[in-house]
Amino acid sequence: MASVKVRLFHQLRTIEGKGEIEVTADTLGELLRILSRKYGASAWNMLFDTEGDLRDYAFVYINKTLQKPLDMSVPLKDGDVILIIPPVSGGTAHPKIRRLHSPRP
Repeated sequence: MASVKVRLFHQLRTIEGKGEIEVTADTLGELLRILSRKYGASAWNMLFDTEGDLRDYAFVYINKTLQKPLDMSVPLKDGDVILIIPPVSGGTAHPKIRRLHSPRP
């Protein structure tokens, strides 16, 4: 089992009361299941759709590398840093602001 750091954002950070936790898990899928059990249905619904697939607008990074498409079988290693960025909404599109994860023109 790997001991990894999980950086939390938005609702998960608010629920936990801090921005980082340590979790022990073998794979990314196991980690996400552990977090869903720990934080309940609100966390599950925030990250996954009714089919159990990660929502398109939720992002998971392992050591600063975006996991798209998400492979739940990716093995974790001791010391990995996992960022889970749930969907956010609001604001307006501004023509001078480049969208996150879009190719540069």
